[in-house]
Amino acid sequence: LSVVGDIVQNDKAPSGFEMVVSSLEIHHLSTDYPITPKEHGTDFLMNNRHLWLRSKRQHAILKIRHGIIKAIRDFFDSNDFTLCDSPIFTPNAAEGTSTLFGTEYFGNTAYLAQTGQLYGEAAAMAFGRHYNFGPTFRAEKSKTRRHLTEFWMVEPEIAYCDIEEDMVWAEKLILFIIGRVLENCNSELEVLERDLSKLESIKEPFPRVSYTECVDILSKGGIEFKWGDD
Repeated sequence: LSVVGDIVQNDKAPSGFEMVVSSLEIHHLSTDYPITPKEHGTDFLMNNRHLWLRSKRQHAILKIRHGIIKAIRDFFDSNDFTLCDSPIFTPNAAEGTSTLFGTEYFGNTAYLAQTGQLYGEAAAMAFGRHYNFGPTFRAEKSKTRRHLTEFWMVEPEIAYCDIEEDMVWAEKLILFIIGRVLENCNSELEVLERDLSKLESIKEPFPRVSYTECVDILSKGGIEFKWGDD
């Protein structure tokens, strides 16, 4: 379907604008649209993922994700970090051998990368400031849809950076991302019915809490966690 017309302002329209159509062309007849206004299960929606992406909610989620990714890259690029991509196939178990995805690789065993940290540490000594950003894989057992089997992770490395500097960099990165999302994704956040005041209230400096204090907070909250656990 192709529609040609003029966009005019109309305060009564949901978006504040409407189209005055001058011509309309039907390219081909379509089958019934499978996604209706009623509630659908996730399995059904995933089977129709190519159409689900066109919904306002999915569109908003992916636009926000795009904004976050761009903000991450802009932050590091503007602070003299060098991007060096780490390999997806690796011979190393960087985060423990129990969560590896292994595969045969020309007579050897290779694994889907759990992290790019080992390569990042080498790059940091070459460039001073380095980051890698890409997919990572961990074969973690889970009965939910929210797990870490595959996710995207940004990993900055800075040569001769102590814990205090590390916290400052992390704080600045988070604030930069939040600022960009609030600036560029306001309408998408409204689609997701997010309370923008919570994001707008995040200011520096963040509280500095020691490991021991964190253990005490968890214990007081009824969470079993002993000193020394990761």
